[in-house]
Amino acid sequence: MTSAPTHASIFESFLTELAKSFESRNVPDFVDLFLPAGYFRDVLISHWGYASISKDSLDKFFQTHGGLPNIVPRSIKVDPKKTLPLFNEGVNWIQGFFVFETDIALGEGVARIQSDPNTGNYRLLTLSLTLHQFKNHTPLAGPNRPRGVQRGPERSPLNWLDERGLISSFSPNSPTPNPTVLIVGAGHAGLMLAARLRRLGILTLLIDKEERLGDSWRKRYHSLVLHDTIYGDAFPYLAFPDDWPVFIPKDKIANWFESYASIMELNVWLKSTVEPNSTSYDEATETWTISIRKGDGSVRQLKCKHIVQATGHSGEPSIPRFEGEETFKGSIRHSSVHEGGAQWRGKKAVVIGSGNSGHDIAHEFYNNGAAEVTIVQRSGTLVVSSEAGIPKLLESAGYREGGLPIEEADLSLVSLPWNFFEPYSTALHAMVQEEDKDLNDGLERAGFKIDGKDSPGLFYLYFRKGGGYYIDVGCSSLIIDRKVKIKQGQEVQQFEGEGVRFADGSLVKADVVVLATGYKSMRESCRKIFGSHVADQTGTVWGLDPTGEFNGIWKYSGCPGFWYMGGNFLLCRIYSKYVALWIQAIEQRIAPKRPSVP
Repeated sequence: MTSAPTHASIFESFLTELAKSFESRNVPDFVDLFLPAGYFRDVLISHWGYASISKDSLDKFFQTHGGLPNIVPRSIKVDPKKTLPLFNEGVNWIQGFFVFETDIALGEGVARIQSDPNTGNYRLLTLSLTLHQFKNHTPLAGPNRPRGVQRGPERSPLNWLDERGLISSFSPNSPTPNPTVLIVGAGHAGLMLAARLRRLGILTLLIDKEERLGDSWRKRYHSLVLHDTIYGDAFPYLAFPDDWPVFIPKDKIANWFESYASIMELNVWLKSTVEPNSTSYDEATETWTISIRKGDGSVRQLKCKHIVQATGHSGEPSIPRFEGEETFKGSIRHSSVHEGGAQWRGKKAVVIGSGNSGHDIAHEFYNNGAAEVTIVQRSGTLVVSSEAGIPKLLESAGYREGGLPIEEADLSLVSLPWNFFEPYSTALHAMVQEEDKDLNDGLERAGFKIDGKDSPGLFYLYFRKGGGYYIDVGCSSLIIDRKVKIKQGQEVQQFEGEGVRFADGSLVKADVVVLATGYKSMRESCRKIFGSHVADQTGTVWGLDPTGEFNGIWKYSGCPGFWYMGGNFLLCRIYSKYVALWIQAIEQRIAPKRPSVP
């Protein structure tokens, strides 16, 4: 009696079929492996870029990029180092990890297969091919790690600490006076990318205007904690201790920045900024020249092949101006410079904006004894609880206690074409909304407008707008209990001496007004730091294009040798790998400085 095939054996059989389609170099045969709703996700394999292509568009994609005849993945097999192929009952597909080779690289793939109702054969819902490493340029880790000691009668007089100091100083008289990559901004995005580049042997310098690493978090409002759970927030190569809290406090993560940079041996200049009008690019040598003002007041001119802007994906604060501001007797400040609520005990506070920052600041005002706190909600806001909403969203991608190893969860997530996943995300969000029904009903009774009940949810709001939601860590109950007031749907007409006048004629009295009104694009920060001659070569940064790919970030920016790096901890960890590999490919002359098809 023949036993029924296992999910693992079904997956292995399908990989054999996939391998044959690649070997034949026949695009129609390859396309036939997909179900009608199927998608192909490409990460630096068939071309220098990221792509999500529906089955109907695969022919055109491969005609544009050379396609299967150029990449020819081979040696395709189940990845023995990752979780075995599994059947996911919730979405009725088998998912498995596999590895493959090309002429120049080792790759990783993820396939999600499902039985075709017409034929009974297994076909692809999604297939991803992602670059893992180049064959002749392996990371300086594991068996390729440095020796750490010199044997023999002649040794350098410098010990490890001496060498670290010499390298990180980029002294004009040292063997390495210039970095290959200059990263402006030493927050999580910059640190993660620098760690990836160091592993690839690419000399990198981080500069940051703050006095200490982590000050971008350390100096923010007193009660701030990360809104994402710890399960998705790890840094490359170095896990958080397993007794750290699920939601990490700001000062704890700030201190981690310092520890991470030290352990990963990253080169950092603090209290350092780009000199105005000092950035230029030489097409002939493919080299940037840039001047840095250091903390001691000296100015150092550097030459580098790549500049990465990692100053935060939100860019410059968006600060609206209102009539009558000069007559207001209180204080007006943007949330980015709000130092906390302690000094406003017994005072009246107004917060304009109802996203994460607006709620957090209102919450802190209340906890610090403000006499009255009002949130001005100009439009609807999506609210999910930290207990039900965020865990469910992240758990669906494998980020949970005892979940997938972080590398597998990342590979699984980057393999998802966002246009393909949107219907599943909508269904998942509906489940979250059902669990949060009492929360949302209570908010609506208090006059708060809930948005996006039928939307794809928080992730897509973040992907498309970078905001418009609140992950509840306590402020919602204050609103429900009327301890924090809501002024909903009214535009500010003007400021007056005692407070804020609204379009309906009402006046809300205030001693302090915080503008939690968001941020401009990274492109505007680029214009301020590097100049319009750089910014104008780049396009839109952030948001999803019609194919479901992010605009302008983690990829060729339109300006040669200039990169935007940003996003939350999870996205920066994932995409720092591919930005580092892309830069390595350019430096090794594997990839062009300017992709022919951006």
